[in-house]
Amino acid sequence: MNFTLKQLRLFVSVAENGSLSRAAELLAMTQSAATMALQELERQLNHPLFDRVGRRLRLNAWGLWLLPRAQKMLAESYLIEQGFKGQSPIAGRLRLGASRTIADYRIPELIEYSSRRYPQLDISLAVDNTHSLLLQLYQGRLEMALIEAHAQEKWLRLEPWCRDELVIVCRADHPLAAEPVVGLSQLADCEWILRESGSGTRDTFEQALQGRLGPLKIRQEYPHLPTIKRLLLARPWLSCMSRLSVADELAAGTLVALAVPELALNRFFYFAWHKERGDHPSRMALIELAREIQS
Repeated sequence: MNFTLKQLRLFVSVAENGSLSRAAELLAMTQSAATMALQELERQLNHPLFDRVGRRLRLNAWGLWLLPRAQKMLAESYLIEQGFKGQSPIAGRLRLGASRTIADYRIPELIEYSSRRYPQLDISLAVDNTHSLLLQLYQGRLEMALIEAHAQEKWLRLEPWCRDELVIVCRADHPLAAEPVVGLSQLADCEWILRESGSGTRDTFEQALQGRLGPLKIRQEYPHLPTIKRLLLARPWLSCMSRLSVADELAAGTLVALAVPELALNRFFYFAWHKERGDHPSRMALIELAREIQS
């Protein structure tokens, strides 16, 4: 078996772009040379790596198995090259994912500090909910993600970052806003606007309610925090949000956090990555920096 780094680099590029022609363009190869290189890699491995869906190429089971291992091998070869050039291994492009709350309220500071400490590190950011980010990690489209919920996937490596508190909020003139303590039965009588299914915030909220309350009266679901806050101010609804995301509104008194002692709504933010990808120096440096900022 004599596959080459060039073939693996092509394979990874095709996997990331879903297109052989686009991968060939990015790697400065002709279409015919890229086709031959991919065919030779599949011949060497004795397995096809993609399913052909129209003009798109989609990883099959063998391709999904190979992708994190190929990415790890290419990352190691890059470190060897950089080491012999005497350059910092904390350089190049790092594809980072972040769930929406983290992207809005934690990531800007992290990227600012990173750009000062590691000027050769280029962070590209993808913002989505936790479930979508986990899929992108599994598919090899991200090196790391910062997520809002614990996950159980066997291929996943998780490291806790910092604590976060969720709060039940409503506008200041809501009937429950003046209550010193709110019970679960009172929550059941209210109408709600929540994050979409698949978000870490929604998962944590539903886990806290599981087996303790029947179906809620959910009027709207939205992925965007500003939209939820605007609708909360316009309607007599409740929502569950990170205290980070409503800190300004709570301070101004336009929104109120309800005291619901029966609900435990604390959680962690996590660093997440595919365990087969190894300890990439840029990823580990960013984790250390993030912990330093929050300490």
